[in-house]
Amino acid sequence: MKILRWLLIPAGLFPIIILSAWIYTSSQLAMARSNGVFPSAELSMRALLEKGYKEISSIDILYAGTNSFDGSKPYIWYVIAEVRAASRADGSKLGHQGCDAPGTFFLQTREGWVHLPEGAFPEWIGFWMNVFGIAGPGQSTPSTDWAPSQPSKFCQ
Repeated sequence: MKILRWLLIPAGLFPIIILSAWIYTSSQLAMARSNGVFPSAELSMRALLEKGYKEISSIDILYAGTNSFDGSKPYIWYVIAEVRAASRADGSKLGHQGCDAPGTFFLQTREGWVHLPEGAFPEWIGFWMNVFGIAGPGQSTPSTDWAPSQPSKFCQ
C-alpha cells in the first residue's frame, strides 16, 4: 500500500506541474505580444529603446544571438545595444557620455520575436515553449556577432 501511495503522489503532481507551466508561459507570452511582435530580435530591441529613451542620437546593436554558447535553443536570444540619447524616458540621466548599453532577452514565437524581461524567467519560458510546440524556428548563428573591432567596454 505504501508503494502504491508513493507512486500515485508523483503521478498526481505531474499534471499540476504541466498545467502551471502552461498557464505561466501562456500569460507571459500574451503580455509580451501585447507590447509588440517583430520580425527580428534587433527590430524588437530598437522598438524597446525608442520607448525607453528621449532624443536618441544613435542605436548600435553590439550583439544579437542565442543566449547559449553552443547555439542550442535558437529561439531564445540575448541582444545588447549601445544607445546614445538625451535621457531615459523617465527623465533620468544616462551613463558615461550620455550612453547606456542595455541587454535583454527576446523569444521567437511562431508569430515573431517578443521581448521578455529577465525577471520573467525567459530561459524557463523558452524551455516550455519548446515542450508545448509554440517556439519559433529561431536561428542558431548570431545576426550580429561580437566583432574583434568592438571595444571590450561599453559606451567608449
